[in-house]
Amino acid sequence: MTPHYINKLKLLPLLLIAFITSCSQQEESLLAENIPAVSDNNIEYGGVMNYLTDIGTVNINVMANGNYPGKNDASYIKNINSPNFSYCHPDVEYFPNGFNGYKYWMVFTPFFGVIGNVRESERYENPTVVVSNDGLNWSSPNGMTGPLQKAPSLNESFPEKDGAAKYTFWSDVDWTFEKGKFSLYYRGSFIKASSLQNRGAKSQNNLKKLKNNAQRTIVRQTSTNGISWSPLEAVYTSNPPYSPKNNHILSPSIVYDGQEYVSFEVENNISPNFPGNDPSYIIQRTSKNGLDFSNFQQSKVVNFINKPWTNVNPEYAPWHIQASYVDGYYFLCIAAGEVRKYTSDMLYLAYSKDGLNFKVLAKPFVEQNTYRSCFFPMHTDNENIDFGAIIAYKSGVFKYREFQLNKKKLDACLTK
Repeated sequence: MTPHYINKLKLLPLLLIAFITSCSQQEESLLAENIPAVSDNNIEYGGVMNYLTDIGTVNINVMANGNYPGKNDASYIKNINSPNFSYCHPDVEYFPNGFNGYKYWMVFTPFFGVIGNVRESERYENPTVVVSNDGLNWSSPNGMTGPLQKAPSLNESFPEKDGAAKYTFWSDVDWTFEKGKFSLYYRGSFIKASSLQNRGAKSQNNLKKLKNNAQRTIVRQTSTNGISWSPLEAVYTSNPPYSPKNNHILSPSIVYDGQEYVSFEVENNISPNFPGNDPSYIIQRTSKNGLDFSNFQQSKVVNFINKPWTNVNPEYAPWHIQASYVDGYYFLCIAAGEVRKYTSDMLYLAYSKDGLNFKVLAKPFVEQNTYRSCFFPMHTDNENIDFGAIIAYKSGVFKYREFQLNKKKLDACLTK
């Protein structure tokens, strides 16, 4: 062996260390942009708060289907209407004059209640569309049966760690209605990139974004009637440059503000990619087409002018969120709790005019046992915004309520 060759061999470990160090530094430098925080003017939203009373219990008359593609085992088809409540993660679009025959359109995932909080439950956590004309009684729209996607099979999945058991699922549904169409977003966890390609559109977008497996992938489907849906398209994944590697990209919620799509998502503070010690942060991304959103480094960290949940428990932080936009206001429905224990308890409403600095109503909508819920605008005029709400409890029960917010009072709370 020549000395020249031996010297090259000696260099290999050093080059490998330099390469690993460089990759690690790139990972650590993957930071979202911090926006200067706005100070609190200490003005609270005054007057009577009419958002604390549920109108009634929601009943969803559908079957939850936990079958894998190509399977139709009756034991994995469960009736989840009353009293077998098993509802999770609602998002509602309201049409005062109706759309395709219905005023309320909701996407949700079956999960809790009779199905239970065990791994097997995730087979049922599939995006499901239902409709209503009173906000209380829901069923599938005419011409639609079953979930939009069946449960991912074990053959479509990969383990979180070498030697670990496979578990894979859909979750975190959210949608918008803009330009005459629904845009439905949801998250796939531990699903092979090749499996997503097989289920999805044969597009350049999917070829580009689904080259490598990612622990979590946000996907989108669209529809102009709520019944027939386009094949899924990849939006972004939990791999760099979209996210610090293997972060959870939790509960993304998207609004269309008339100019662009704005996405809000929760990122657990499990890496050196965030500036403080909060258990979680919310980041904002933007997109012109609803499909190509800002990479993590071009996203922005949302500021909260106040954090009333920390007065209850300093370990509390946002766990799941839902966003809406109306008349120049961004609203976040925040399920806050012990994020490090992967749960929430309290439900708050936050509001903003710039989508980056949010004031939070000091009094929560619910003080315990709530999960990701949703608020949706029903009517607006020069003075007020009327909202509906689906309050999701960890027991698997949904409740319906309505409330009103005054624009002048909101503005007064936001003014420096």
